[in-house]
Amino acid sequence: MLLGKEVNKLEEESKIPFFKKWKLSIFNLEEYQKLAVQKIRTTIGYLVILMLIFAFFSATSVTIKFHQTLQNIANYIDTNIDTINFKDGKLIVKAKNNPDEPIIIDENQNFNGKIVINTKDISQDEINNYEQELNEYYNGIIILKDRIIIKTEVTPNLTTISLKDISEPVHLVNVEKEDVLSLINGNAKYRLYAIFFIAWFIALFINNFALVLLDVLLYSLIGYFVGIFTRIRLKYSAVYNIAAYSLTLPIMLNLVYTVINILTGYTITYFSVMYMAITCIYIFTAILLIKSDIIKKQIELSKIIQEQERIKQELEQKEQQRREEEEREKVRKKDEKKRKEEKQNKDENEKNKQNGGPEPQANIKPSN
Repeated sequence: MLLGKEVNKLEEESKIPFFKKWKLSIFNLEEYQKLAVQKIRTTIGYLVILMLIFAFFSATSVTIKFHQTLQNIANYIDTNIDTINFKDGKLIVKAKNNPDEPIIIDENQNFNGKIVINTKDISQDEINNYEQELNEYYNGIIILKDRIIIKTEVTPNLTTISLKDISEPVHLVNVEKEDVLSLINGNAKYRLYAIFFIAWFIALFINNFALVLLDVLLYSLIGYFVGIFTRIRLKYSAVYNIAAYSLTLPIMLNLVYTVINILTGYTITYFSVMYMAITCIYIFTAILLIKSDIIKKQIELSKIIQEQERIKQELEQKEQQRREEEEREKVRKKDEKKRKEEKQNKDENEKNKQNGGPEPQANIKPSN
């Protein structure tokens, strides 16, 4: 009954707003019991909000970098590109010096990556070769006749965007070099930025949310075995919650690192190892603290039971003493009543003697 009340109390305390959960997840490991007793859907809702925040700031950073890249591209186009023609979803780009050769821009001060522009009719093998070359860089863009292939530090997998998907929302039907420069430098660029931001926001949210759910599954299994090893019986749902909230700090650090990496190109070689280490430390510590708290509560419960047993014994002793007192009182009253009756009979006999009671008649038998 006492443990049931404790669980109900924790469930009531777990109904807390998002930012308080965020704070508890990072700074209050001793409070993880409040998080562990929540329902799975509540925890998943917390992760959804967390990843929406992650996707928003990441997409904002990518959009800022995209703006900077567009400005560099505008300068490059004005100086080095002779022809740009986009019509019916098809793009043609030719350089001033070598119009028949693809345009390749390797890492320089304006772009931390690689840009390949080849708008000729090329085979899939040639496209695959470009993609393999792009995989050797943190950032890169391949511009083809009908599509753009992008790779960034945030999304290491290549992302393909159809030129039609970009052009149709902004009603780009027939575009020349001057139109491109006007698009990059004019008011229409804000619509382009908005479309770019929304596309990246959705892609980043879906991709990272799926990865986080897989991480939670992996770390929850680790936490479950830790619970078995430390001889603490935890429901899998509780371990799942612990694993999910243990990812809060690594996710926030990953967000900061992602934003810095996008805007500056700064990289940390073993960041993924640090990500895993922090998560595991949080899980282990939270489970051990929960075990310590359970042991403490068991000790307190044992003391309460011992005290209740002592009080029960004292009450039984007092009850026994009361019964013995009552029994003695009954015997005393019975003896006193008996003495009173004997005294009363004795007094009556003496009174009869003093008053001369009737003479006893002789038993004389008549003679024949």
